[in-house]
Amino acid sequence: MSLGIARDERRELCDLLTTLGPSAPTLCEGWDAQRLTAHLHVRETDPVAGIGIVVKPLSGRLDRRMDQLLADVPFDDLVALVRRGPGRFNPMSWPWVDERVNALEFFVHHEDLRRGGGHVVQPRIIAPDRDDWLWHQAVSMARLRLRRSPTGVVLERIRDGVRTDEVYAVSTGPSPVTLRGEAGELVLWLYGRSDAAHVTLDGRPEAVEALRGMSLGI
Repeated sequence: MSLGIARDERRELCDLLTTLGPSAPTLCEGWDAQRLTAHLHVRETDPVAGIGIVVKPLSGRLDRRMDQLLADVPFDDLVALVRRGPGRFNPMSWPWVDERVNALEFFVHHEDLRRGGGHVVQPRIIAPDRDDWLWHQAVSMARLRLRRSPTGVVLERIRDGVRTDEVYAVSTGPSPVTLRGEAGELVLWLYGRSDAAHVTLDGRPEAVEALRGMSLGI
């Protein structure tokens, strides 16, 4: 994978944070732009607190660290910290690590901020190579997050608004459901942003409902 996605998403997200301000809504329940910014900074600078994102016993440390940042650091300074990224001795600053662990994170949170206002926002126009990368991410995520799907699942890729013959069979279970969308939209759906993602589900109504209702957690 070519480098640069994490870098560009970080820059564009920080630009949007600065434009919209600290109280802008996001798709992350209970988080405004300021709290999202604190999350991004803690995640890549405090490894123990960052683990609290996925390890519930440590979630208290994560919340306390974020609350401390929100109390002590003005919003513009906090955005500047995220824009600068971690220090050079932090492995997260190494370009190949940054790309591995931050590219998708920043893409999703960029969309959380773009679409947080409750109105319909159209997908961004994404360069073909990065759209290909997002498609591969969607396939990889679907294997993991839909492994316990109660139905068969097929991903169908849309590119530039046009249906393609690119499909991936995630599960061959009964009553298959097709998830159809642009690569980035499929990523957002698989990340739990189904209400904001431009994805259609095609299948028997009861199968579609079952798939919509399943947990997408790892």
